[in-house]
Amino acid sequence: MRLHNLYMKSKLVSSFAFDWRLLGAIGLVLGVSLGLVGLLYWQHPLSLVLWLALLGGLGWAGWDVRPRQVGALRSAATPSPQQARRVQDGPFVMVELAGGSFLMGSPDNDPMARDDEKPRHEVRVSSFRIGRTPVTQGQWRAVTGKERGSEEDQLPVTDVSWEDALRFCNALSVRKRHRPCYRRVGIWPWRRWRCDWRADGYRLPTEAEWEYACRAGTDSPWSFGDDPELLGDYAWLSGNSDDRVHPVAEKRPNPWGLHDMHGNVWEWCWDRYGAYSSRPVSDPHGPVFNRWRVLRGGSFDGSPEVLRSAGRGVVLPEVRFRFRHWDLGFRCVRVPARQH
Repeated sequence: MRLHNLYMKSKLVSSFAFDWRLLGAIGLVLGVSLGLVGLLYWQHPLSLVLWLALLGGLGWAGWDVRPRQVGALRSAATPSPQQARRVQDGPFVMVELAGGSFLMGSPDNDPMARDDEKPRHEVRVSSFRIGRTPVTQGQWRAVTGKERGSEEDQLPVTDVSWEDALRFCNALSVRKRHRPCYRRVGIWPWRRWRCDWRADGYRLPTEAEWEYACRAGTDSPWSFGDDPELLGDYAWLSGNSDDRVHPVAEKRPNPWGLHDMHGNVWEWCWDRYGAYSSRPVSDPHGPVFNRWRVLRGGSFDGSPEVLRSAGRGVVLPEVRFRFRHWDLGFRCVRVPARQH
C-alpha cells in the first residue's frame, strides 16, 4: 500500500489532536476541584501544593510547543531572491531566509483543498536556514557511517523514521560543535522528545517554516503558479517518475532556490498533527498531544493536488515514532547562534 493511502481524513485524525489551551482548561478544572475537595473535606494545606503542582506540570508539558499569539500581524516583506542567499553550512548548501509573515493553508475557494488546510491564517516566522535539498544518501552515510536504502550519493535518503531524523540532526550538531536541539525527557513509558528552540544545532523544520520556504513568497497552489501542467518541470511525481525516487536538484528550484519542495520524497516536520486556528500566530510549533506527525511536500508517486504548497500528510508511526517508508525523507534547518 502506498504511503499516501495511509493518510487519514482530517475529521478522523483531528479528533485526537489537542493543543495547550485545551490542556490548560482541563488542568484548571482538575486543579480547582482538587483544591476545593482538599480544603473542604481533607482540611489539609497539602491540597494547595497538589493544585499548584498539577497546574505547573501541565504548563511545563505544553510550554515548548505553545504558539506565541500576536495581535493583528502587519504584512512583512518576504525575502527577495537576492535576500534568500546560499550559504555553506556543515555538509549542506543551505538557503538563508529572512523572517516574514505569510498566509498559511488553503483558501476556501480552492477546489483541491482539504479540510485540514483550513482556515487560512497569518503566520510570522523568524529567520532560519534550510537545506537546498533533502538530506542525501551521501550526507547520511558521512554522518552515521551507515547505508540507508541506496548507495547512490545524490539520492535523497529514505526509509528514515521521525526519530532517525532527530538523531541524525543531533549527531551532526555535535560533530560541528553546535548545541543539539533535541533531548529525551521523562521516564519510560512516558519518554518523549523535546526541542530546545534556542539551540543553534540542526533540526527538522516546523510545519510553518516548511510551508513558508516552499511558497517562497507566492500565494498560488504551487510555488511556480497555478498551472499543474508545469509541475513536471519542478517535481518528480506520479506522471514522470517511473515510480522511483530520483537524485536531488534535477528539477527546477522554487523562487528562493530550493529544490524538491514539491515531490520526490515526503519530508518529516517537527510538528504533531493538529487543526488550524484562524488566529494569527508567531513561530508555531504544533499541538502538545497527538501521536500523528506531519509530512510535507508529497513524493514521486503523488498526484499534483498532493504536491501543493499547502498539502499536508500525516502518519501514525508504528511504535514510538519508528515509522519508515521507501518514499519518506527529510531536510534540515538551522538558526545560527548570532540570531538569538
